[in-house]
Amino acid sequence: MTALAPVAPRERLASLDVLRGFALCGVLIGNMVLYSGRWALHGEPHGGTLDEIAEWFVGIVVDSKAQTLLTFLFGFGFAIQLLRADARGEPVLPVYLRRLLALLVLGWLHVLVLWWGDVTWTYAVSGFGLLAFVHASNRTRVVLGLALTFVPFLVATIPEVQEASLRVFMEPREWGAHTQHYLEVMRQPSRSGLAWESATYALVWCSQIYVWYFLWTLGRFLLGYVAGARRWFERDGAEHLGVFRRFALWGGLIAVVLIAVRVLARLGILRFDTLGVAGRLLGGTLYQITLLAQTIAYVGIVVLLMQRPLWRRVLGVLAPAGRMPLTTYFSQSLAATFVFYGWGLGWVGEVGPAGCLGLALAIFSVQVAIAHVWLRFFRFGPLEWVWRAAVYWKLPAMRSRASIDVTNR
Repeated sequence: MTALAPVAPRERLASLDVLRGFALCGVLIGNMVLYSGRWALHGEPHGGTLDEIAEWFVGIVVDSKAQTLLTFLFGFGFAIQLLRADARGEPVLPVYLRRLLALLVLGWLHVLVLWWGDVTWTYAVSGFGLLAFVHASNRTRVVLGLALTFVPFLVATIPEVQEASLRVFMEPREWGAHTQHYLEVMRQPSRSGLAWESATYALVWCSQIYVWYFLWTLGRFLLGYVAGARRWFERDGAEHLGVFRRFALWGGLIAVVLIAVRVLARLGILRFDTLGVAGRLLGGTLYQITLLAQTIAYVGIVVLLMQRPLWRRVLGVLAPAGRMPLTTYFSQSLAATFVFYGWGLGWVGEVGPAGCLGLALAIFSVQVAIAHVWLRFFRFGPLEWVWRAAVYWKLPAMRSRASIDVTNR
């Protein structure tokens, strides 16, 4: 009986690493509005045509799609752990619980040291819910996954529910005061007290979304769980190309139609707000369908392109960043907070959408280059190594076989 251990590099699926790298790039682009302080300034500054184009691009192509993709991949990873544990005759529960607890601790360290907006600790909290579906059928996982994706979110769009859920923790008017206070904290030249302020604001932010967010995340985990249980990504998806063709075709078609509806609504040509609560529910439903359709279209397109040697080499550039997702994600916060917070360059509130998009692409390009160099010598990213050490209760070998061979020549 073989003990559970980290996945060896030769066992990795390149398409998943590419998808993870693609998602991490999108996460950085989407998070720039939070890093930069623009969310607290109601979207300002907005400087002209380039900013307008960048804002539309991020809203249509990136916003929330990257997070949706990461949640799919998280659920997929859970299914793969179960399958490997079953093949080895090992109980997965102790390892999975340690995995979540370690992720929870790392997430809160991220909050305290770098940035309040960390999602890894929220993934850990939602991840415990997957344990209830270990013995469920895939049909049940799909049905409940979709129900959790839509129902809590839609209920939370009802104004009375929004206000009541917020009042559990604070008066609605206090939310704006907390946000403006944290904006001033971002401008401070010292890091003194930043950990406390970041932790406080992380909880304040969650007080706005707790009614739906954790269940919404679990719903997406379940949909990814089904993909893992069905082994759709084995041999980088080559054995299930029909599935990915349908993803690309139907996901793309549905996304294009609903994006057009969203654009018309944003331009004021379609008015959901005139329908009251029914309009909110309809708008929220269409938005969630768009996220799912667009995300599975991205998955289908990437997997199909990965079957072609040229595109495999091109997209493979992203794979090293996807192989060390924790390190990539946390280092994004280090770079972005240095740019915007007062303890660094202090550019908070001074960069518009186009500038944020350019900065995000520049930061991620550097991360990809560093990941390529790092993985020439080491098997894991630094934080991935820490996470594995905590999960498996032993120190994994860090040096890559290639670097050892070079050293011994």
